[in-house]
Amino acid sequence: MRLARLAVALLVICASAACAGPAVSPPRAACAGTPGFTCTTLRVPLDHRKPSGPTLELAVAAADNVDAPRGVLLMLTGGPGQPGVSLLARVRNYLDPAVLREYRLVMFDQRGTGSTGIDCPELQTAVGGSDFLTPPADAVAACARKLGSTKDFYGTPDTVEDIEDLRQFLKQDHLTLDGTSYGSFTAAQYGLRYPSHVRSLVLDSVVPHGGIDPFGVDLMAATGKVLAASCRHDPACTTDPVADLAWLVRNGEIDGSPLNGTALLESLSILSLNSVNPSFEGIAKVLNDARAGDTAALKELFQQATSRGAAFDELSAGLHLATLCSDLRVPWGDSATPLAARPAALDSAVRRLDPARLSPYDVRTARNQLMIEGCLRWISRASEYPAGQVLTPRTLILHGGTDLFCPPEWSTWTKDHARDARLVVVPGSGHGVQGSRSDSTGRDQVKAFLLG
Repeated sequence: MRLARLAVALLVICASAACAGPAVSPPRAACAGTPGFTCTTLRVPLDHRKPSGPTLELAVAAADNVDAPRGVLLMLTGGPGQPGVSLLARVRNYLDPAVLREYRLVMFDQRGTGSTGIDCPELQTAVGGSDFLTPPADAVAACARKLGSTKDFYGTPDTVEDIEDLRQFLKQDHLTLDGTSYGSFTAAQYGLRYPSHVRSLVLDSVVPHGGIDPFGVDLMAATGKVLAASCRHDPACTTDPVADLAWLVRNGEIDGSPLNGTALLESLSILSLNSVNPSFEGIAKVLNDARAGDTAALKELFQQATSRGAAFDELSAGLHLATLCSDLRVPWGDSATPLAARPAALDSAVRRLDPARLSPYDVRTARNQLMIEGCLRWISRASEYPAGQVLTPRTLILHGGTDLFCPPEWSTWTKDHARDARLVVVPGSGHGVQGSRSDSTGRDQVKAFLLG
């Protein structure tokens, strides 16, 4: 299915009177390569405050069991920036067959994602789908110019309203939402905004609905704990990986150039994906060898464990930045603060950082990562979402004990801010508990919860 594009924004926006209005019923077709699912599009307003204005068309894939006894199970992907429809087969494969019989599985491309999503080539090449790598200032500026005023409409509250339109489009009174990583944040925000339309929530590798620290203090502190624990469980580990990492952050070099702390943060976090190396087997030796001057294995790690190379339709760097810079509570106030007023406020916040809490990383790493450097040069409408509200729907929280994208402390905070929640932390599991190939705990817990 090919959709018209507005070239300046590289996303599907229809500005004619014929396209204005609420969701419609466009042509439907069997989803290619995924028997039993129908693909269609959902039309939503670019600005939900102006329903008769320009619109977006979002790809939707829905199972054909429209009379499923327990209604719709909406799976929400992460990033922000991941599509939904192209990941349908993968998600379907890790859901239990009994769940797929009882629920109608639905996935959709959140605004700005997928084949018709935001494509900022310079930014995509520089950082791919990274949460951490320092984005070049020129690439950030080029992406902001390309999106123009449309960049105001990619905050999580905009996606929450898209989900509400999708619920009505599907003619459902209630949704069950299952979100992983950023998808857990979106699911929780929908649960806060529309609790009467939520049957239950599954939050996997949770991002707390109260928001996160853009300096990544919790993430950095988690690295030391995880590396130390992995070493204790590995008989081959005879060094101190935490001390070696701290030394490399401050003193390390590769080919005569100083090591970049954000690159280390990036690669170690990617290892914590359940599909990569959540046990961190062999990493202590890589770090110790690099400290001793042999950086061959570390260079290979940087090449293999990286978000660079991700295409925009796999994880859009432009959408990633547009959403983060709208959602985050940044040191300079909010995303609408003029550029000239930001550096002084940022410098003041950096001076207040406690180096001990960042260990084994340092203040420079916190200051240079994507969420700070990218949003420092980005102006958009700030998202408005509740920071401290309590989730009221029945909720299952899953978290991996070695997750370095979302530290376990985030799951504890979420449980403490939910009325009816069960938290399951899986030791040895990393990011994306349900998708683990080696540990069925997440899948089993979801099955029991959804069918209970």
